[in-house]
Amino acid sequence: MAAFNSRNLLVEHPRDGVQVVRFLRADLRAQLDDTATAAACPLYQELFEQALADLREGQTVILNLGLVEQFPTTFYRCLLKVREVVAARRARLLLCRLSPEQQEIFQLFKGFDLFHVTTTEGRALHEATARKGVARKVSPENGRKGESC
Repeated sequence: MAAFNSRNLLVEHPRDGVQVVRFLRADLRAQLDDTATAAACPLYQELFEQALADLREGQTVILNLGLVEQFPTTFYRCLLKVREVVAARRARLLLCRLSPEQQEIFQLFKGFDLFHVTTTEGRALHEATARKGVARKVSPENGRKGESC
């Protein structure tokens, strides 16, 4: 299993065509920028470089939010940008380990309509393997372009 560790992310490749991204900081606000577009946000740039740049059709990215405690709207907008890129590449995005507070935010922002969310990383890995190559068909237009990160 290949792994990459950066300041804010741990990216592992536990199976062919599957990447698991774990956020290493409980508070990512220092890596977010309220005034920048999502693409210019330091956290998004790190996500892109480490997990999205080489993403191909049919692959799966799992974002494990288990360690993230602070969940500002700027982080949610970065997730929307990730979703847009993943959909454009006809890949699949799964989120896992949302806290009760994060679940409330997702309910408020209709995130459960936009993202596929599982309870555990193991469940996400199972779904990624069971449906490998079947990307959820979400048009990139559904992602909000030009929003702040």
